[in-house]
Amino acid sequence: MGNKVLIISFSFEQEPDAFQALRSAGLEPVLWAGGERKDAGEEELVAFWNALPEKPVGVVMGADVPITENFLSAARGLRVISLNCAGYDHVDLEACRRHGVQLVNVPRRNFDAVADLAWGLILSLMRNIPRGDAAIRAGRWAQGVERSMAVSGKTLGIVGMGAIGQAVARRAMGFDMRLVAKSGSRKPELARRYCLTYLDDAEFFSQSDIIVLCCPNTPKTCHMINRHTLGMMKPSAVLINPSRGGLVDTGALCEALRQGQIAGAALDAYEEEPLLESPLFGLENVVLTPHIGGLADKQIHDVAVLSAENCAAVLSGHTDNLNMICR
Repeated sequence: MGNKVLIISFSFEQEPDAFQALRSAGLEPVLWAGGERKDAGEEELVAFWNALPEKPVGVVMGADVPITENFLSAARGLRVISLNCAGYDHVDLEACRRHGVQLVNVPRRNFDAVADLAWGLILSLMRNIPRGDAAIRAGRWAQGVERSMAVSGKTLGIVGMGAIGQAVARRAMGFDMRLVAKSGSRKPELARRYCLTYLDDAEFFSQSDIIVLCCPNTPKTCHMINRHTLGMMKPSAVLINPSRGGLVDTGALCEALRQGQIAGAALDAYEEEPLLESPLFGLENVVLTPHIGGLADKQIHDVAVLSAENCAAVLSGHTDNLNMICR
């Protein structure tokens, strides 16, 4: 059996302890170097794989590149993909199963970092922080940013009361806000803990001043933010997405923002990544960050090390305590 593990993750590359975890398990990391893969996609990954003299048995990656049938059919000998993230909507699960590739992720490890960023996006958008910074650097003092939106006392709507949603709710409690959640599986214990009210779709979208998406992208949630749901929102409402790009119909959002149907949006995830061109760039009522929600120092380190340990565990057949997505 080979012992090469291909690394496809910019955040993993910065963590020596993660590399050491692989080497301690008798595995040899092979780096798809950043310079070689700048703005690269799956086709470039396939070409890199085909050029390797010894094919890896494992891959450690984040959400840097989509993994589909195209790569998996070329990746002969690959046994495991270990994700150094929680989300896996960029991986074709059926193709993994067809090719016998096991998939493991790292859930519930960087939720605090994502919640921190969600609140950073809320404050940046509503208090005009990026525009204020740009104005003062340009010598315009407060020109164009004299008026902003208060955050305290607003109604915060959370979609998805998992680890990230609950972390967002905890932070909201200090802002004297009314908390509401989109009705799904209603959990009375969470309603009590966060003084939270569950609402059906119409009430949720029409009553929320700030909507934060904290759910995975699944067939059920894909494009949950669309022309219809945007049409139910207040003209003064804002949308915050620190989760997955597929949750939002980008075209519908751009139209709503241009027409003043909603007041603004702050996004950390996009339908296509990396986002190099977009009509979002021409909109002033938008704050954009490059999918950095989970990239905080301690969380990056812990997730990278655990993803390395997960990869080694799968290759050694010790999967009982892992969060296996595909076996």
